[in-house]
Amino acid sequence: MDGNERYSGQQNNGQHYNGQPCSGQQYNGQLYYYQQPPMYQPPKKDGIGKKIGYFFLALSPAAASLFLQLVLSLGYVLIAGIIEMISFMSQHPGASQAAITQVYNETIAKNMTGGILAYHLLSLPIFGLWYYFGCKKPKLKQSFKNVTWKAAVIAVLGGVVMCLLSTGIVGIEQYLLPKVVENYIDMIESVDIGNDVLSTIAAICLAPVGEELVCRGLVLYYAKKSLPRFFLANILQAAMFGLMHMNWVQGIYAFAIGLLLGYLTERYHSLLPAILLHFTVNFSTTVWIDKAFFWIPDALYAYIIMFVVTLALTLLLVLWGGKIPKKEERV
Repeated sequence: MDGNERYSGQQNNGQHYNGQPCSGQQYNGQLYYYQQPPMYQPPKKDGIGKKIGYFFLALSPAAASLFLQLVLSLGYVLIAGIIEMISFMSQHPGASQAAITQVYNETIAKNMTGGILAYHLLSLPIFGLWYYFGCKKPKLKQSFKNVTWKAAVIAVLGGVVMCLLSTGIVGIEQYLLPKVVENYIDMIESVDIGNDVLSTIAAICLAPVGEELVCRGLVLYYAKKSLPRFFLANILQAAMFGLMHMNWVQGIYAFAIGLLLGYLTERYHSLLPAILLHFTVNFSTTVWIDKAFFWIPDALYAYIIMFVVTLALTLLLVLWGGKIPKKEERV
């Protein structure tokens, strides 16, 4: 083929070759072409039907978590109570109904922490597999690569700040809703987190992983597919996170923490920073935060100051973390 011939499908304007976008160049008096790399094209938007389906899918992980917690934890303590009651009746044939009921109730109270641990242990593989197969997430190796030193620092500092923010919120709530906070404190003391080994393991080690899989993994993934903006999806997953705690006191501050957890997950395209922040919050609450800040007066003005200062620190951490990158900008 000489220089006067043209390739099949080639257009002489130097813009296309065989129907593909190309760039024309001169070499030794001849025109040759190379294909330009394809430009980023945003994915096709889902129709309204799919968006509605994804919205209900976004609600389903939290609903499944609550159902499993009810079945597994309550089932565990009820079975333990029945076994102990039958054993007591066999050893004390003439025992009164009041004595049998007392043994049953005491057994249930003693096994509440075991029920919580059973829920966390069994729910981890369930939601882990759901997240792995349902969300088409990158490999764990890539998730580790996305976690920079800045992400780790923000997660740890953010965990401490969120713990203090939660303390401020609960302190304000005890003046506005004293009876509600009193019932919440009684519930926390009954679980005995910090003193009971099983409940401490469940709160510090297992809950950060399991709850992140549910809320920042599954709920946030489906919410982003159903809602037009990330901030709306983030609000939805944070609301689900608050509802999963099944009480107003924890639910309010869990919502606030959930917003920061969602930001970290989206900012670094990984669950690991959120897990680290969640671990820091639970560890700080359980182990040292009360001992370190015992000097803060138990007064409404002190809790308001704590809330305002920690909220400002949270905003500074988000500004330091930076904007959430677009999909085409992610590595």
